[in-house]
Amino acid sequence: MISSQGKAEMPITSKRLRLSPGALSALVAALLLHGNYALAQSGAGATEPLYSSSATHEAWRTVVASNDDAFAAPGSAAAGVVAVPPYGHKSPSFNPPFTRMGYDSHIGIGGIGFDIATPLFRKFNLRSGADFFSYTANFQEQGANIGANLRMRSAHANLDWFPFGGRFRLSPLLVFSNNNRIEATALIPAGSTMTLNGQNFISSDSDPLHGAGSIDFRKVSPGLTLGFGNMVPRDHSSHISVPIETGFYYVGQPKLNLNFSGSACDPTVPATIGCKAVDKDSGFMQDLAAFTERNNRNLSYASFFPVFSVGLGYSF
Repeated sequence: MISSQGKAEMPITSKRLRLSPGALSALVAALLLHGNYALAQSGAGATEPLYSSSATHEAWRTVVASNDDAFAAPGSAAAGVVAVPPYGHKSPSFNPPFTRMGYDSHIGIGGIGFDIATPLFRKFNLRSGADFFSYTANFQEQGANIGANLRMRSAHANLDWFPFGGRFRLSPLLVFSNNNRIEATALIPAGSTMTLNGQNFISSDSDPLHGAGSIDFRKVSPGLTLGFGNMVPRDHSSHISVPIETGFYYVGQPKLNLNFSGSACDPTVPATIGCKAVDKDSGFMQDLAAFTERNNRNLSYASFFPVFSVGLGYSF
């Protein structure tokens, strides 16, 4: 088309917009909804007009989402518009891994320890830490001088699952560096009698008996705990948490190692001919092996190690 000024103009076309009854009612409802919200805001001292451009835009998006066939041409982007949540609605927040961290110090059966946690998914945290404890005691038992040492050193990793989105959690556990160990030493005074697997032996006057034993556990152990407290809360409502945890991990069959040195004497024969080094005494070594095997079977009750701790955490 050529205008009176001699310039080419694009032809003007018009397209009638048809409002179905459903779309019209949705538009009116949306405008009333946002109008009431704006009116409430004005009554509270807000300075925005009753129908702001943003409110009208939100109303239009609501109508398009509710009846896209009436407003959107086939293949247009309007058909994919999703209704905007009402005012006051907060979508769940999510932090990618390692964008937030939580730290706690705790005390429990495993000793004193710490944990570090980070969000993994919306209801999952990845947590790792370690526990430390040592105890040493010296005492006498049936005339023997006993020295005992309990050493607990372990590192673990947990996958904390919050099934209800709150603070309650279930946590599969993997202890990947279990260095827990019980050690003991014994000195049998010269002339004292020691009973081993039902047999009596007398500690030599010139070379008294010395014993050393230890109980070891498997290095990698699976487990399960449950607890209360989220070290990295999603709502950022507080940076402080008090995590509580209880459960167990499977350590398998603990292993008792026991050995003796020195000389033992047979009480049924004179000491001058009945004493010999224990590593050359077949009777003593057989009784020692039977004693060790029996006590290893008795340790089967210790295949599950308990977990219980209470801590104080901080997220940042």
